[in-house]
Amino acid sequence: MIAADSLRAAALVFRREYIERVRSRSFVLATLLMPFFVLILAASPALMAVPHLVERKRLVIACAEPRLAEQLDQWLGGSPRFVRYAVEVDPVTTDGEHARQVARLQEGRIDGLLWLDREALASGHVAYMSRGEAGFLEREYLRGALGRVITRERLAEHGLKRDEITRILTPVEIETASISSGGPRRGASDTAMLVSVILVSMLEVSLLSYGVIVMRSVLDDKSSRVMEVLLCAATARELMAGKILGVGAVSLTQMAIWAAMAASAAALGASFINLGGVLQVSAASVICFGAFYLLGYLLYSSLYAAVGAAFNSLDEAQQWNFLITLPLLFSGLIALSLAERPGSTLATVLSLLPPFAPVIMGMRVAVGQAPAWQIVLSLALMLVSIHMALIVSSRIYRVGILMYGKKPTIREIARWLRYA
Repeated sequence: MIAADSLRAAALVFRREYIERVRSRSFVLATLLMPFFVLILAASPALMAVPHLVERKRLVIACAEPRLAEQLDQWLGGSPRFVRYAVEVDPVTTDGEHARQVARLQEGRIDGLLWLDREALASGHVAYMSRGEAGFLEREYLRGALGRVITRERLAEHGLKRDEITRILTPVEIETASISSGGPRRGASDTAMLVSVILVSMLEVSLLSYGVIVMRSVLDDKSSRVMEVLLCAATARELMAGKILGVGAVSLTQMAIWAAMAASAAALGASFINLGGVLQVSAASVICFGAFYLLGYLLYSSLYAAVGAAFNSLDEAQQWNFLITLPLLFSGLIALSLAERPGSTLATVLSLLPPFAPVIMGMRVAVGQAPAWQIVLSLALMLVSIHMALIVSSRIYRVGILMYGKKPTIREIARWLRYA
Protein backbone atom coordinates (compact mmCIF):
# COMPACT_ATOMS: atom_id res chain seq x y z
CA MET A 1 0.00 0.00 0.00
CA ILE A 2 2.80 2.40 0.90
CA ALA A 3 4.68 1.52 -2.31
CA ALA A 4 1.52 2.13 -4.36
CA ASP A 5 1.00 5.51 -2.71
CA SER A 6 4.63 6.46 -3.41
CA LEU A 7 4.30 5.48 -7.05
CA ARG A 8 1.05 7.43 -7.33
CA ALA A 9 2.63 10.55 -5.85
CA ALA A 10 5.70 10.29 -8.08
CA ALA A 11 3.42 9.77 -11.08
CA LEU A 12 1.51 12.96 -10.28
CA VAL A 13 4.75 14.96 -10.15
CA PHE A 14 5.87 13.24 -13.34
CA ARG A 15 2.63 14.19 -15.09
CA ARG A 16 2.87 17.80 -13.92
CA GLU A 17 6.46 18.21 -15.12
CA TYR A 18 5.87 16.46 -18.43
CA ILE A 19 2.62 18.08 -19.49
CA GLU A 20 3.64 21.62 -18.51
CA ARG A 21 6.93 21.41 -20.41
CA VAL A 22 5.62 19.63 -23.51
CA ARG A 23 2.79 22.15 -23.84
CA SER A 24 5.11 25.13 -23.44
CA ARG A 25 5.80 27.34 -26.44
CA SER A 26 9.56 27.13 -25.90
CA PHE A 27 9.50 23.31 -26.20
CA VAL A 28 7.51 23.41 -29.44
CA LEU A 29 9.71 26.09 -30.98
CA ALA A 30 12.97 24.42 -29.89
CA THR A 31 11.81 21.00 -31.13
CA LEU A 32 10.71 22.26 -34.53
CA LEU A 33 13.33 24.91 -35.20
CA MET A 34 16.49 23.37 -33.75
CA PRO A 35 16.94 20.80 -36.58
CA PHE A 36 16.64 23.57 -39.15
CA PHE A 37 19.24 25.71 -37.35
CA VAL A 38 21.60 22.72 -37.21
CA LEU A 39 20.93 22.00 -40.89
CA ILE A 40 21.62 25.60 -41.85
CA LEU A 41 24.89 25.62 -39.90
CA ALA A 42 25.97 22.35 -41.50
CA ALA A 43 24.95 23.44 -44.98
CA SER A 44 26.23 27.02 -44.76
CA PRO A 45 29.42 26.28 -46.79
CA ALA A 46 27.31 24.78 -49.58
CA LEU A 47 24.83 27.66 -49.39
CA MET A 48 27.67 30.13 -49.83
CA ALA A 49 28.68 28.25 -52.97
CA VAL A 50 25.16 28.24 -54.45
CA PRO A 51 25.74 31.31 -56.68
CA HIS A 52 28.74 29.55 -58.21
CA LEU A 53 26.72 26.39 -58.74
CA VAL A 54 23.78 28.20 -60.34
CA GLU A 55 25.53 30.83 -62.45
CA ARG A 56 28.12 29.81 -64.98
CA LYS A 57 31.50 31.45 -64.70
CA ARG A 58 32.84 32.58 -68.09
CA LEU A 59 36.29 31.02 -68.36
CA VAL A 60 38.79 31.35 -71.18
CA ILE A 61 41.37 28.56 -71.55
CA ALA A 62 44.29 29.77 -73.64
CA CYS A 63 46.20 26.60 -74.48
CA ALA A 64 48.76 25.78 -77.16
CA GLU A 65 47.88 22.05 -77.13
CA PRO A 66 44.49 21.35 -78.78
CA ARG A 67 44.06 17.90 -77.20
CA LEU A 68 44.83 19.24 -73.73
CA ALA A 69 42.44 22.16 -74.21
CA GLU A 70 39.70 19.76 -75.35
CA GLN A 71 40.09 17.61 -72.21
CA LEU A 72 40.03 20.67 -69.95
CA ASP A 73 36.91 21.89 -71.75
CA GLN A 74 35.20 18.54 -71.14
CA TRP A 75 36.30 18.44 -67.49
CA LEU A 76 35.52 22.03 -66.50
CA GLY A 77 32.55 22.62 -68.78
CA GLY A 78 30.84 19.30 -68.14
CA SER A 79 28.83 18.24 -65.10
CA PRO A 80 28.94 20.81 -62.25
CA ARG A 81 31.15 20.03 -59.30
CA PHE A 82 32.03 23.08 -57.22
CA VAL A 83 31.99 25.85 -59.87
CA ARG A 84 30.08 25.84 -63.15
CA TYR A 85 32.13 27.10 -66.06
CA ALA A 86 31.15 28.28 -69.55
CA VAL A 87 34.44 27.46 -71.23
CA GLU A 88 35.88 29.28 -74.23
CA VAL A 89 39.01 27.71 -75.74
CA ASP A 90 41.62 30.05 -77.24
CA PRO A 91 44.39 28.25 -79.19
CA VAL A 92 46.55 31.41 -79.49
CA THR A 93 49.07 32.04 -76.71
CA THR A 94 51.02 35.05 -78.01
CA ASP A 95 51.82 38.14 -75.95
CA GLY A 96 49.29 40.18 -77.92
CA GLU A 97 46.55 37.62 -77.29
CA HIS A 98 47.43 37.63 -73.59
CA ALA A 99 46.99 41.41 -73.47
CA ARG A 100 43.66 41.15 -75.32
CA GLN A 101 42.27 38.53 -72.95
CA VAL A 102 43.41 40.50 -69.90
CA ALA A 103 41.58 43.54 -71.28
CA ARG A 104 38.41 41.45 -71.69
CA LEU A 105 38.82 40.34 -68.10
CA GLN A 106 39.15 43.92 -66.89
CA GLU A 107 36.08 44.97 -68.87
CA GLY A 108 34.01 42.21 -67.26
CA ARG A 109 33.34 40.35 -70.51
CA ILE A 110 34.86 37.19 -69.01
CA ASP A 111 35.30 36.02 -65.41
CA GLY A 112 38.52 34.03 -65.56
CA LEU A 113 41.58 33.40 -67.72
CA LEU A 114 43.61 30.19 -67.56
CA TRP A 115 46.90 30.71 -69.42
CA LEU A 116 48.66 27.53 -70.59
CA ASP A 117 51.37 28.44 -73.08
CA ARG A 118 54.20 26.01 -73.88
CA GLU A 119 56.41 27.45 -71.16
CA ALA A 120 53.69 26.94 -68.52
CA LEU A 121 53.08 23.37 -69.68
CA ALA A 122 56.78 22.55 -69.55
CA SER A 123 57.40 24.12 -66.13
CA GLY A 124 54.09 23.14 -64.51
CA HIS A 125 53.42 26.74 -63.37
CA VAL A 126 50.03 27.79 -64.77
CA ALA A 127 48.67 31.32 -64.36
CA TYR A 128 45.02 31.87 -63.48
CA MET A 129 43.49 35.35 -63.36
CA SER A 130 39.95 36.14 -62.29
CA ARG A 131 37.81 39.23 -61.74
CA GLY A 132 37.22 38.46 -58.08
CA GLU A 133 39.42 36.72 -55.58
CA ALA A 134 39.60 33.00 -56.35
CA GLY A 135 38.60 31.03 -53.25
CA PHE A 136 40.52 28.14 -51.76
CA LEU A 137 38.08 25.49 -53.00
CA GLU A 138 38.09 26.90 -56.52
CA ARG A 139 41.89 26.99 -56.63
CA GLU A 140 42.07 23.39 -55.41
CA TYR A 141 39.43 22.35 -57.93
CA LEU A 142 41.35 23.93 -60.83
CA ARG A 143 44.64 22.52 -59.56
CA GLY A 144 43.14 19.03 -59.40
CA ALA A 145 41.64 19.29 -62.90
CA LEU A 146 44.90 20.57 -64.40
CA GLY A 147 46.90 17.89 -62.60
CA ARG A 148 44.73 15.07 -63.95
CA VAL A 149 44.63 16.33 -67.52
CA ILE A 150 48.33 17.25 -67.76
CA THR A 151 49.39 13.96 -66.15
CA ARG A 152 47.33 12.03 -68.70
CA GLU A 153 48.97 13.93 -71.55
CA ARG A 154 52.46 13.39 -70.17
CA LEU A 155 51.81 9.66 -69.89
CA ALA A 156 50.38 9.60 -73.43
CA GLU A 157 53.55 11.26 -74.72
CA HIS A 158 55.50 8.27 -73.39
CA GLY A 159 53.48 5.87 -75.51
CA LEU A 160 50.84 4.66 -73.05
CA LYS A 161 47.35 3.93 -74.33
CA ARG A 162 44.28 5.73 -73.02
CA ASP A 163 42.84 2.68 -71.23
CA GLU A 164 46.20 2.00 -69.61
CA ILE A 165 46.38 5.60 -68.41
CA THR A 166 42.86 5.31 -66.96
CA ARG A 167 43.81 2.11 -65.14
CA ILE A 168 47.02 3.65 -63.77
CA LEU A 169 45.26 6.79 -62.51
CA THR A 170 42.35 4.94 -60.87
CA PRO A 171 42.34 5.83 -57.14
CA VAL A 172 43.14 3.08 -54.64
CA GLU A 173 40.58 2.36 -51.91
CA ILE A 174 41.85 1.21 -48.52
CA GLU A 175 39.83 -0.86 -46.07
CA THR A 176 41.19 -0.96 -42.53
CA ALA A 177 40.92 -3.83 -40.07
CA SER A 178 42.28 -4.42 -36.56
CA ILE A 179 43.67 -7.77 -35.43
CA SER A 180 42.90 -8.94 -31.88
CA SER A 181 42.47 -12.19 -30.00
CA GLY A 182 38.95 -12.46 -31.34
CA GLY A 183 40.17 -12.32 -34.93
CA PRO A 184 40.20 -9.56 -37.52
CA ARG A 185 37.73 -6.74 -37.09
CA ARG A 186 36.79 -4.32 -39.79
CA GLY A 187 37.77 -0.72 -39.14
CA ALA A 188 35.30 2.10 -38.79
CA SER A 189 34.28 3.72 -42.06
CA ASP A 190 34.18 7.45 -42.67
CA THR A 191 30.39 7.41 -42.56
CA ALA A 192 30.45 5.56 -39.22
CA MET A 193 32.82 8.22 -37.86
CA LEU A 194 30.46 10.94 -39.06
CA VAL A 195 27.46 9.23 -37.49
CA SER A 196 29.35 8.79 -34.20
CA VAL A 197 30.27 12.49 -34.07
CA ILE A 198 26.65 13.50 -34.71
CA LEU A 199 25.23 11.09 -32.12
CA VAL A 200 27.80 12.00 -29.46
CA SER A 201 27.17 15.72 -30.02
CA MET A 202 23.40 15.20 -29.65
CA LEU A 203 23.93 13.11 -26.51
CA GLU A 204 26.22 15.63 -24.82
CA VAL A 205 24.07 18.65 -25.62
CA SER A 206 20.94 16.84 -24.45
CA LEU A 207 22.50 15.67 -21.18
CA LEU A 208 23.79 19.15 -20.42
CA SER A 209 20.60 21.01 -21.31
CA TYR A 210 18.13 18.71 -19.58
CA GLY A 211 20.31 18.25 -16.50
CA VAL A 212 20.38 22.03 -16.10
CA ILE A 213 16.59 22.11 -16.65
CA VAL A 214 16.14 19.75 -13.69
CA MET A 215 18.33 22.00 -11.51
CA ARG A 216 16.48 25.15 -12.60
CA SER A 217 13.12 23.50 -11.96
CA VAL A 218 14.11 22.61 -8.39
CA LEU A 219 15.46 26.12 -7.81
CA ASP A 220 12.27 27.72 -9.16
CA ASP A 221 10.02 25.56 -6.98
CA LYS A 222 12.21 26.23 -3.97
CA SER A 223 12.37 30.00 -4.44
CA SER A 224 8.61 30.27 -5.01
CA ARG A 225 7.91 28.11 -1.91
CA VAL A 226 5.93 25.64 -4.05
CA MET A 227 7.98 22.86 -2.45
CA GLU A 228 6.32 23.43 0.91
CA VAL A 229 2.91 22.80 -0.68
CA LEU A 230 4.09 19.78 -2.68
CA LEU A 231 5.62 18.18 0.42
CA CYS A 232 2.14 17.99 1.91
CA ALA A 233 1.18 15.47 -0.78
CA ALA A 234 4.48 13.66 -1.47
CA THR A 235 7.82 12.92 0.14
CA ALA A 236 11.07 14.53 -0.95
CA ARG A 237 12.22 11.32 -2.66
CA GLU A 238 8.93 11.06 -4.58
CA LEU A 239 9.23 14.69 -5.66
CA MET A 240 12.78 14.18 -6.88
CA ALA A 241 11.90 10.96 -8.72
CA GLY A 242 8.86 12.51 -10.41
CA LYS A 243 10.79 15.62 -11.43
CA ILE A 244 13.75 13.66 -12.88
CA LEU A 245 11.50 11.22 -14.75
CA GLY A 246 9.18 13.96 -16.00
CA VAL A 247 11.97 16.08 -17.45
CA GLY A 248 13.59 12.91 -18.80
CA ALA A 249 10.36 12.00 -20.59
CA VAL A 250 10.37 15.46 -22.16
CA SER A 251 13.92 14.83 -23.34
CA LEU A 252 12.98 11.46 -24.82
CA THR A 253 9.97 13.00 -26.56
CA GLN A 254 12.13 15.65 -28.15
CA MET A 255 14.79 13.12 -29.17
CA ALA A 256 12.11 10.85 -30.67
CA ILE A 257 10.69 13.74 -32.71
CA TRP A 258 14.16 14.67 -33.94
CA ALA A 259 14.90 11.04 -34.80
CA ALA A 260 11.66 10.81 -36.79
CA MET A 261 12.48 14.04 -38.62
CA ALA A 262 16.02 12.80 -39.36
CA ALA A 263 14.72 9.44 -40.61
CA SER A 264 12.18 11.17 -42.86
CA ALA A 265 14.84 13.52 -44.23
CA ALA A 266 17.22 10.60 -44.80
CA ALA A 267 14.53 8.59 -46.59
CA LEU A 268 13.72 11.59 -48.76
CA GLY A 269 17.40 12.19 -49.49
CA ALA A 270 17.96 8.53 -50.32
CA SER A 271 15.60 8.90 -53.26
CA PHE A 272 17.94 11.49 -54.78
CA ILE A 273 21.42 10.44 -53.63
CA ASN A 274 22.99 7.26 -52.33
CA LEU A 275 22.87 7.34 -48.53
CA GLY A 276 23.27 3.62 -47.99
CA GLY A 277 26.63 3.92 -46.26
CA VAL A 278 25.38 6.55 -43.86
CA LEU A 279 22.16 4.75 -43.03
CA GLN A 280 23.80 1.46 -42.09
CA VAL A 281 23.36 1.68 -38.31
CA SER A 282 22.54 -1.59 -36.60
CA ALA A 283 19.57 -1.96 -34.25
CA ALA A 284 21.92 -3.19 -31.49
CA SER A 285 23.94 0.03 -31.73
CA VAL A 286 20.78 2.12 -31.47
CA ILE A 287 19.61 0.15 -28.40
CA CYS A 288 23.01 0.45 -26.69
CA PHE A 289 23.21 4.14 -27.48
CA GLY A 290 19.72 4.68 -26.06
CA ALA A 291 20.61 2.74 -22.89
CA PHE A 292 23.69 4.88 -22.25
CA TYR A 293 21.67 8.02 -22.92
CA LEU A 294 19.05 7.04 -20.33
CA LEU A 295 21.59 6.00 -17.71
CA GLY A 296 23.66 9.12 -18.33
CA TYR A 297 20.60 11.28 -17.90
CA LEU A 298 19.64 9.56 -14.62
CA LEU A 299 23.18 9.98 -13.27
CA TYR A 300 23.62 13.64 -14.12
CA SER A 301 20.05 14.76 -13.46
CA SER A 302 20.15 13.32 -9.93
CA LEU A 303 23.32 15.31 -9.25
CA TYR A 304 21.81 18.46 -10.77
CA ALA A 305 18.68 18.00 -8.65
CA ALA A 306 20.81 17.78 -5.49
CA VAL A 307 22.64 20.99 -6.42
CA GLY A 308 19.34 22.76 -7.09
CA ALA A 309 17.98 21.67 -3.71
CA ALA A 310 21.10 22.62 -1.78
CA PHE A 311 21.34 26.25 -2.92
CA ASN A 312 18.97 29.20 -3.05
CA SER A 313 19.76 30.75 -6.44
CA LEU A 314 21.37 29.92 -9.76
CA ASP A 315 24.36 32.14 -8.96
CA GLU A 316 25.12 30.13 -5.82
CA ALA A 317 24.82 26.85 -7.72
CA GLN A 318 27.14 27.88 -10.60
CA GLN A 319 30.35 26.58 -9.00
CA TRP A 320 28.93 23.11 -8.32
CA ASN A 321 27.19 23.19 -11.68
CA PHE A 322 30.58 23.60 -13.35
CA LEU A 323 32.04 20.66 -11.40
CA ILE A 324 29.19 18.42 -12.58
CA THR A 325 29.45 19.68 -16.16
CA LEU A 326 33.23 19.27 -16.36
CA PRO A 327 33.23 15.47 -17.03
CA LEU A 328 30.73 15.94 -19.85
CA LEU A 329 32.73 18.77 -21.41
CA PHE A 330 35.94 16.74 -21.13
CA SER A 331 34.23 13.70 -22.66
CA GLY A 332 32.95 15.71 -25.61
CA LEU A 333 36.37 17.22 -26.31
CA ILE A 334 38.33 13.99 -26.05
CA ALA A 335 35.71 11.88 -27.88
CA LEU A 336 36.56 13.65 -31.14
CA SER A 337 40.20 12.60 -30.91
CA LEU A 338 39.45 9.13 -29.53
CA ALA A 339 37.10 8.48 -32.46
CA GLU A 340 40.25 7.86 -34.53
CA ARG A 341 41.41 5.15 -32.10
CA PRO A 342 38.31 3.86 -30.25
CA GLY A 343 40.07 0.66 -29.22
CA SER A 344 42.94 2.37 -27.39
CA THR A 345 43.60 1.89 -23.68
CA LEU A 346 42.54 5.45 -22.85
CA ALA A 347 39.24 5.08 -24.72
CA THR A 348 38.57 1.72 -23.05
CA VAL A 349 39.26 3.01 -19.52
CA LEU A 350 37.21 6.19 -19.95
CA SER A 351 34.31 4.25 -21.46
CA LEU A 352 34.12 2.16 -18.27
CA LEU A 353 34.19 5.11 -15.84
CA PRO A 354 30.57 6.20 -15.14
CA PRO A 355 31.06 10.01 -15.50
CA PHE A 356 32.56 9.55 -18.98
CA ALA A 357 30.84 6.34 -20.08
CA PRO A 358 27.69 7.85 -21.71
CA VAL A 359 29.71 9.87 -24.23
CA ILE A 360 32.85 7.75 -24.71
CA MET A 361 31.10 4.37 -24.81
CA GLY A 362 28.38 5.91 -26.98
CA MET A 363 31.09 6.91 -29.44
CA ARG A 364 32.69 3.45 -29.38
CA VAL A 365 29.31 1.76 -29.90
CA ALA A 366 28.53 4.07 -32.83
CA VAL A 367 31.78 3.15 -34.65
CA GLY A 368 31.39 -0.53 -33.76
CA GLN A 369 34.62 -0.80 -31.75
CA ALA A 370 33.25 -1.85 -28.32
CA PRO A 371 33.29 -5.57 -27.33
CA ALA A 372 30.11 -6.91 -25.74
CA TRP A 373 31.73 -7.61 -22.37
CA GLN A 374 32.95 -4.02 -22.08
CA ILE A 375 29.46 -2.71 -22.89
CA VAL A 376 27.90 -4.95 -20.22
CA LEU A 377 30.55 -3.97 -17.66
CA SER A 378 30.09 -0.28 -18.41
CA LEU A 379 26.30 -0.59 -18.03
CA ALA A 380 26.73 -2.42 -14.71
CA LEU A 381 29.09 0.26 -13.38
CA MET A 382 26.65 2.94 -14.53
CA LEU A 383 23.80 1.29 -12.64
CA VAL A 384 25.88 1.06 -9.45
CA SER A 385 26.93 4.70 -9.73
CA ILE A 386 23.33 5.80 -10.38
CA HIS A 387 22.19 3.93 -7.26
CA MET A 388 24.85 5.65 -5.15
CA ALA A 389 24.16 9.04 -6.71
CA LEU A 390 20.43 8.71 -6.01
CA ILE A 391 21.09 7.85 -2.36
CA VAL A 392 23.37 10.85 -1.90
CA SER A 393 21.16 13.20 -3.91
CA SER A 394 17.95 12.16 -2.17
CA ARG A 395 19.49 12.89 1.23
CA ILE A 396 20.68 16.32 0.13
CA TYR A 397 17.34 16.91 -1.59
CA ARG A 398 15.33 15.93 1.52
CA VAL A 399 17.02 18.55 3.69
CA GLY A 400 18.04 21.16 1.13
CA ILE A 401 14.62 21.91 -0.37
CA LEU A 402 13.47 23.36 2.96
CA MET A 403 16.67 25.27 3.72
CA TYR A 404 16.52 29.00 3.00
CA GLY A 405 18.79 31.90 3.76
CA LYS A 406 22.57 31.55 3.74
CA LYS A 407 24.57 29.53 1.26
CA PRO A 408 25.33 26.06 2.74
CA THR A 409 28.94 25.04 3.26
CA ILE A 410 30.49 21.70 2.38
CA ARG A 411 30.49 20.77 6.09
CA GLU A 412 26.77 21.45 6.36
CA ILE A 413 26.03 19.37 3.25
CA ALA A 414 28.10 16.52 4.72
CA ARG A 415 26.02 16.79 7.90
CA TRP A 416 22.85 16.48 5.82
CA LEU A 417 24.18 13.22 4.38
CA ARG A 418 24.73 11.77 7.85
CA TYR A 419 21.45 12.86 9.44
CA ALA A 420 19.00 12.62 6.54
